[in-house]
Amino acid sequence: MTAFLRTALGIALLAATGCGGTADVAGKVTFQGKPVVFGTVVVIGSDGIPKSGAIQPDGTYRVRGVKTGTAQVTVSSPPPPGVATAGKKKGGRDEDDDRRPADAGNAVSPEVAKGWFAIPDKYADPARSGLTAEVKSGQPVDIDLK
Repeated sequence: MTAFLRTALGIALLAATGCGGTADVAGKVTFQGKPVVFGTVVVIGSDGIPKSGAIQPDGTYRVRGVKTGTAQVTVSSPPPPGVATAGKKKGGRDEDDDRRPADAGNAVSPEVAKGWFAIPDKYADPARSGLTAEVKSGQPVDIDLK
């Protein structure tokens, strides 16, 4: 076997095992058992590079090209466009001075508008979220927020 073929074979084996590679991360985001219907998941791979993906109305998400290994995860779910939040605090508590008008020009589907709820702000902060995942090719990563 030539040196070129041995090198090519070695690189192919490393890529196949995921050593030092990247993977897509996908799963479902829930908060207290309910699907999070709007927002963003950010996965900070073992290389420190953040990658993000949108949360779909059924709570599923996909983040592409994350460096394999242990990763930090954040989840944010701001009020969707078109959803009035008067009286709703981001953390889920009612508060009169936190008002945001509905943005009717970019309104989301009625399904998302009806299903959206606030999650605690800490989940959007990598230093406070407490969320990690082991990124491996082909393995789903469900995110269950408490």
